[in-house]
Amino acid sequence: MMKTSLAVGIWLYLVVAAVVEVVAYRVNPGGLNIDIVIGVIASVSAVVTALFSMNIREESTAVKYLFLIPVLLVGVLIITLLLAFPVIQ
Repeated sequence: MMKTSLAVGIWLYLVVAAVVEVVAYRVNPGGLNIDIVIGVIASVSAVVTALFSMNIREESTAVKYLFLIPVLLVGVLIITLLLAFPVIQ
């Protein structure tokens, strides 16, 4: 069972990450760098959610690495997709 302070800390991180994503988007909507920052923040949030909500942190190291491979591939695919299209200025 997870400690209450750890659960509150994870919840607080996810809320702060969501607010940072919205603020970053409001600064420069549609900017390539902003899209990459938002993607990285969302990927880290997904990893945190999986590690603590799905109890992956209690699994063996091999299972943890197997979880991270698809997250990294999706990140690379999203960044490649963003870079494949010309940036409209």
